[in-house]
Amino acid sequence: MWQKEYKKEKFYWGLDPDKVLKELLKYAPKGIALDIGAGEGRNSVFLAKNGFKVEAIDRIKEGLEKCKKLTKRDNLPIKTRVIDIRKFRFKKNKYTLIVAIASLDFLKSSEIKKIIHKIKKSLKKEGVFYLLVFSTKDHAFKRCKEKFKMIERNTFYLAKLKTYRHFFEKRELLNLLKNLKIIQVKEGRLKDIHNNKPYFHQIIKIVAVKKKET
Repeated sequence: MWQKEYKKEKFYWGLDPDKVLKELLKYAPKGIALDIGAGEGRNSVFLAKNGFKVEAIDRIKEGLEKCKKLTKRDNLPIKTRVIDIRKFRFKKNKYTLIVAIASLDFLKSSEIKKIIHKIKKSLKKEGVFYLLVFSTKDHAFKRCKEKFKMIERNTFYLAKLKTYRHFFEKRELLNLLKNLKIIQVKEGRLKDIHNNKPYFHQIIKIVAVKKKET
């Protein structure tokens, strides 16, 4: 699906950044930011324009090609890399900001735990982690329960799309990030477009700061 959408000239998600990123500027120290699942680069571009050196990673080449064009056009400090997050090598104490917006949802529960552990190690002290995920209140969770076998807690495998879908609970997130200081937790709606019609996902946003070594 995403390869097809990203090949189009129009930016699927637009060029405006996630609203929470604007708030993060007052928390996150300037430095190197990692954008996990960067897509077409809207958030990477915003961060680069606000003083960060950005590493934008995604497993879908077509989206990052658009990001590279924006980088070149505006001469921004963004490095793009096509890679599956499960194969990405996190370096210890490297990033002042790590962003994962609607990207870790496409892993299974056991993989997510490993990735978040690596994320916490990779943050510098006072570094910020911003995570946006789909919750178990989302309508897609109910559909998955009806159509697919649950292979791990709240995780399904969608064979047709060749991907996992995991749906998060608030308490699960708080437990995964228990070594970090939680700055913000919000449950709400995320607008999406399907067949040219708007609809809403139920999501959880969480912002955390690394205050000590984990």
